[in-house]
Amino acid sequence: MTESKGKAAQVFRSENASGERVSSGPNSSGPNSSGPDKSETGSSLPDAASHDRLTPGSLVLVAGLSGAGKSVASDTLSDLGFFAVENLPVPLFKNFAEFLVTSGSKHARAVLSLDLDSRIKLEQLLTIIKSLRAEGRAPTIVFLDAKVETIVKRYGQTRRPHPGFDLQVDKTLQDAIVRERDRLFPLREIANLVIDSSELTVHDLRSEIRSFASSFTGTSSRAMRVNFLSFGFKHGVPIDCDLVVDVRFLPNPYFIDELKEKTGLDASVDEYVFRSGAAEKFVAHYAQLLEFLLPEFSRSGKSYVNIGVGCTGGRHRSVAVSTALSRAMTAKLASEVFLVSVKHRDVEKPQ
Repeated sequence: MTESKGKAAQVFRSENASGERVSSGPNSSGPNSSGPDKSETGSSLPDAASHDRLTPGSLVLVAGLSGAGKSVASDTLSDLGFFAVENLPVPLFKNFAEFLVTSGSKHARAVLSLDLDSRIKLEQLLTIIKSLRAEGRAPTIVFLDAKVETIVKRYGQTRRPHPGFDLQVDKTLQDAIVRERDRLFPLREIANLVIDSSELTVHDLRSEIRSFASSFTGTSSRAMRVNFLSFGFKHGVPIDCDLVVDVRFLPNPYFIDELKEKTGLDASVDEYVFRSGAAEKFVAHYAQLLEFLLPEFSRSGKSYVNIGVGCTGGRHRSVAVSTALSRAMTAKLASEVFLVSVKHRDVEKPQ
C-alpha cells in the first residue's frame, strides 16, 4: 500500500476507547508459522462463565504480511479510539482478552498485533483463538495481504530490511515473502476480513479500515459489510474477494464507438448492457443466491463479504452489473443487519 503513488505500507484497523498506544516486544512480522488448531493452552484463567463476553469488534487482531499495511490499520483504529497494543507476546493474548472484559470503559475497544516470528507461535495462537471462541471471547481478525511484487516494490522504495528474511534460507526478498505467506495461511483462512492492499494508497487503506470499523455498533450486535467490487480481468483478479463472478458473456460496450470512452456509471452504457435481457436475468438469479448465502455467511461469523464482478477491462459491464447488484441487495437485505456498498477498482484505468 502506498502513500499517494508509492510509499511503503506499514500496519492496521476498528473503534472506541482512549487511543493509548502500548508497545511490547520488538518489531513483529518475521518468519511466521502455519499449523493446525490444538486444543488448549496452559494459561490459567477464571471460568469464562463468570465474566461478560466480548462484544463483536471489541478486540481486533491485526495480522498479515510484512509490508501489506498492518501498521496503517492499527494506527487507524487507534485514531478511532481503540486501545492499541503492538507486538504482544502470544502467550499473553488470552490474558489480554480476559483483561478487556474486566477493565471497564477505558479499554472497551482494543486493537493489537502479535509477535508471530515462528511456526510454534502461530500454532499457539491458533489454539488460543479456538479456546477463546469456545468461551465467547473470539477476536475479530483482520488479515492484510498484498501481491509479492507489490511488497518487493515497497521494500525497495523504503530500503528497509524485510523482518522475515533469512540469509540461510532465502536467496531473494521474494523467497522471504512467499515463506511468510505460506506460514500465515492458516490464520488468513479464519480471518473475519482479508484486505488486499496491492492497489490501495495509504488513504484508501485507512478508508477501508474505517468502513469496516463502522460495521460494529456500540451494542452486542453487528452489521455485516457486503461490498461489490467491479474489476477487469486484464488487470488481475482481486485476491481479497470471497466470491467472483464473470460477466464477460454480456454484450461489450467497448466496441460501440459512442460508448467506448464512457463507463458503466453512464446511463447509456447501463442501458446497452441490460438491453438484451441477459444482464437483468443474471442480476435477479445472483441476487436470489446471495439472499440465501449472505445470512449463512453472517451466521458463520463473517463480518465482511467482498464480491468481485469482473469483465475484460473493468470499465463497462462489471461496473453496470455490480452497481445493479448493490441496488438489488440493498432492497432485499435488512439495513440493520447488512451494510451494502459498491466500489469500482479499474473504472479509471486505461483500456
